Amino acid sequence: MPFVHFLLDSSTTILPSSGDATTTTAASGGNIFGSLASSNPVMLIVLYCVLLVGVMYFLSVRPNQKREKQMAEMRSSIGVGDSVITNSGMFGKVVDVTYECFIVEFGMNKGVRVPVAKSEVFAKREPNLSNEAPPQAEQPKKKKSLFSRGE
Repeated sequence: MPFVHFLLDSSTTILPSSGDATTTTAASGGNIFGSLASSNPVMLIVLYCVLLVGVMYFLSVRPNQKREKQMAEMRSSIGVGDSVITNSGMFGKVVDVTYECFIVEFGMNKGVRVPVAKSEVFAKREPNLSNEAPPQAEQPKKKKSLFSRGE
């Protein structure tokens, strides 16, 4: 069992005492990496770096890739007649779709048609032209945190 040997280095011994097993560790090198740290400290640094890169990948790169994939699917579903909002906050209606851009009409004047790069379209959304606020979705109850007071 090489996996068990990796977890229990040479300085760990298992001694029976009064019916159950207890683990005692020697004073020097009794960490989880055991002889790896004492024999080659560079290997330990490399292992920490690999672990750090793995954590950063799962916390930053992977969610961004997922978000970009969703945005690409949304942009590919936009067709003629859809209302869109651009990254600069301008609402318009798509009148034509080309390979790399949308032709969008802005404002009330139907003669203003501007080519907009597909990557600059933020979402498919109708503008709210009334003076009323949109209805708010009901907020779910917040869970109490571990350190919150009884408020």
